[in-house]
Amino acid sequence: MAACLLTGEGHDMQDHPQITAFREAARILAADRYWHHGSTGEQVEVLRALRDVLTEVCFQLDAHRVLPRAVLQICQDLAAPGIRDVPAPPSAGFVLVSYLDARIEQLIADSNDSGNTGAEGSRGY
Repeated sequence: MAACLLTGEGHDMQDHPQITAFREAARILAADRYWHHGSTGEQVEVLRALRDVLTEVCFQLDAHRVLPRAVLQICQDLAAPGIRDVPAPPSAGFVLVSYLDARIEQLIADSNDSGNTGAEGSRGY
């Protein structure tokens, strides 16, 4: 069994609410990994829910400097002008959530008779 990480105050970090939540979410998602989304509407709803989770995961990735800044900069530099030109340092959240948002917009546009949601996608689909 792995040794428990202790804070300076002697609390078992294995019981921290965020650690518990990430583990529980991973377990639940893995149990139904191959669920088939029956419609575009379901896929949009799944991606919207994923956006909430991805935002929190990306916050942790950025806070713990998991992705090298150079990698994030390359991703931002290769992105569409809407992402490239943002006057902010590159981050996992900005890059990944922007692409997720673009996919959601694309699905909505594809299912819309006019083919346009009124929003400009960040990847230029």
